[in-house]
Amino acid sequence: MDRATLPLLPPPPAGAATSSAGGAAPTTATKPTTGAAQATPGTAAQPTQPAQQAQQTTPQPTGAQEISVNALQGEPDTIDPNRSSFATEAAVIRQVFEPLLVFDKDLKPAPGAASSFDVSPDGKTYTFHLRQGAKWSDGQPVTAKDFVYSFRRILDPATAAEYASFLTDAGIVGSADFNSGKGSADALGVKAVDDNTLQIQLEASIGYFPDIVALWVVAPIRQDIVQKAGDAWTQDPSTYIGNGPFKMSEWVHQDHITLVPNPGYNGPKPTLTKVTLQMVTNNEADYAAYRNNERDWTLVPDADVQAVRNDPQLSKEAVEYTELTTWWLIMNNTKTPLDNVNVRKAFSKAIDRQALIRDVASGVGKPATSMIPPGMPGFQPDLGKDIDFDVAGAKNLLAQAGFSDPSTFPPLRFRFATTSANQSRAEFIQAQLKQNLGINVNLDSLEAKAYQAAYKAKDYDLAWGGWGADYPDPQNWMASLFGCNASNNKYNYCNPQFDQASAKGDVGSMDLNTRLQAYGQAQTTLVNDTPVAPLFYRGRMLLVKPWVQNLVITPKDDYPGLSFLQNVYVKK
Repeated sequence: MDRATLPLLPPPPAGAATSSAGGAAPTTATKPTTGAAQATPGTAAQPTQPAQQAQQTTPQPTGAQEISVNALQGEPDTIDPNRSSFATEAAVIRQVFEPLLVFDKDLKPAPGAASSFDVSPDGKTYTFHLRQGAKWSDGQPVTAKDFVYSFRRILDPATAAEYASFLTDAGIVGSADFNSGKGSADALGVKAVDDNTLQIQLEASIGYFPDIVALWVVAPIRQDIVQKAGDAWTQDPSTYIGNGPFKMSEWVHQDHITLVPNPGYNGPKPTLTKVTLQMVTNNEADYAAYRNNERDWTLVPDADVQAVRNDPQLSKEAVEYTELTTWWLIMNNTKTPLDNVNVRKAFSKAIDRQALIRDVASGVGKPATSMIPPGMPGFQPDLGKDIDFDVAGAKNLLAQAGFSDPSTFPPLRFRFATTSANQSRAEFIQAQLKQNLGINVNLDSLEAKAYQAAYKAKDYDLAWGGWGADYPDPQNWMASLFGCNASNNKYNYCNPQFDQASAKGDVGSMDLNTRLQAYGQAQTTLVNDTPVAPLFYRGRMLLVKPWVQNLVITPKDDYPGLSFLQNVYVKK
């Protein structure tokens, strides 16, 4: 995730509170404080430990090894790894598929499907050595050719993959030409040396490249299955074949997806025998199910945060932390009058972020006026003060845009995914724009799958969402998200000055401080242009049943606790 959050996912001070009523407390991993881990050219890079080994405790599993959690919060639009972009889509994919590398609890690349990799002296060639004996959930061996197919497929312009620009920005040889329709797949610098060895060639040394191959979107995919079943291959458990720790055994649409262990997986075996990923869109209903022991962990609705803090039992089961995610009001930059920067800035200045957190989010979260969140290299705490709450300034900007009389401003359609949390935030923004600017906004709540499709098609005036870190490098928040040609740029934003500044930071051979200077310039341009109005860095309150053991939470989880699900077990 980043991944685009279901229009729902933010960062934090390290040391979030962790507690549990008995047994091993959930572990909240600390956020990164430096740049992403970088491979040293000319060395054999072998991450220190598999990410699955995030936590070890002495208690032993007892009772039925089954858990139920509302991780999807609605029907996902797609669970095709190459085509996905939302956190709720990744929540399923990461359990069923395993990319070359994965992130450990400190958000550093660690062994996944590859046990190790080598980097050439010039930093341009990565050679990945696949884990011996790995099998797909149907028993077939996992080979390097399965990765080649996945890389070719995500870059094929016919796939229209949201994350394709991540690979072209990383400079994989031939990727830009192939993705733009000018080159061929055969010229792509991704080759199978043999069944267990994959080689990737880059145009230039890119220090964050190990982060790219840890993304769920470039997990291996079976060419024979996709060619036989077509786009329907993800809809049926019999064809949704993965190489990860779990496999899908059931998909009851609009209700839940069931996962069970993949018998062919030769990494650390899951202890859980059944995982039910629910699709409940009502936060209060999910919270009630937790209180009734029908959920093993849950997010606490805003309205219940204080009650949980004051409850002698629930407070012991509560975990509070913040994510590496920034939430913002999304504005379609080519829709009149949102194509006027003064209008976009006026909207940003018309929203009271402190009140949003205090009155709607029960004090969970932090106000945001810039894109990169706290905990990420490149965070600038003082950036964006000129787009912070200021009603008089907002009215002045609107007048400069030609709307001294707000009655002449056209009504706008504000689209968002149907959840109670999204509804309350949308209503708050609607009220702020009406009260402070006199502008009418019509709310349009859509079922999650329909919203995701509309957002990807840029079919909105205003939208609600944000961006959660895919990896702990500020590059993740720059060109691949806001660049003129970025596939994840759904805002219709384009500024060549931003692209140029961001490109300077993408040069992997430069030291981090030099890169941060370039990204600082790029982020300043973003704030000045306000393609989106950053509003808050989201905090979370989670309730975890005391029988849930080895639950590890990181600030970039698709849904809290899912990054190391294969480590979780039940002790009743």
